[in-house]
Amino acid sequence: MSDYIQSPFNKVRKDKFIMVIPVPKGLKGMIRKFAHNDLYADPDTFTMSVYGVIAPAIKVPSIDNKYAGQSVKVSSHSRLTYPTLTVNFTVDNRFNNYWFIYKWLDILNDDKKSIYDSNDIVDVTNLPSKLVNGADVHVGTYSKQLQYYSTDISIFALDEYEKRVAEFVYTGAFPSTLGGIDLSYRDGSEIDITAEFEYSQFAVSLIEQVDSI
Repeated sequence: MSDYIQSPFNKVRKDKFIMVIPVPKGLKGMIRKFAHNDLYADPDTFTMSVYGVIAPAIKVPSIDNKYAGQSVKVSSHSRLTYPTLTVNFTVDNRFNNYWFIYKWLDILNDDKKSIYDSNDIVDVTNLPSKLVNGADVHVGTYSKQLQYYSTDISIFALDEYEKRVAEFVYTGAFPSTLGGIDLSYRDGSEIDITAEFEYSQFAVSLIEQVDSI
């Protein structure tokens, strides 16, 4: 691999990010059922431009190990729970990105029936079970359901040539909030909206650049 010499004036810009969302298993059926072909072309991956807080603070706190009159600090070897991922985006002219997150939340709680998985997408009938306090409880029900309504979201940082240079991965992600829309004849600006995602793990990797011949 050849060395890549950087100029000290090359800096990352805040406006060069793109979010790539592999569509969760449960949402694919919803898209095929409700989306028109001209509105949503790819049932497997959704891509959107975002802005806002991308990389969360990473905290592995220390522990005070007291001895005599002083303390020795050691690592707790434990990460604190990650904060909610809050992203802002501009609604496109066909409302595709808004509708995508809306239907995702619809699986978690149906807008009319007010229940989870109203279309019976998730099958938990064949899960192993065990007795807990005398009751027959399915093992792994929540983790099984999580596979259907969550996904590993990637946010890519782009360089000045629109090439992907870094990847931020949020594991087991799913939406928890979709912001409201304010409409007004007095305001002709674009519609900006906020969405919040919960996730379990976070990882960062650099993308190797291959020199073109």
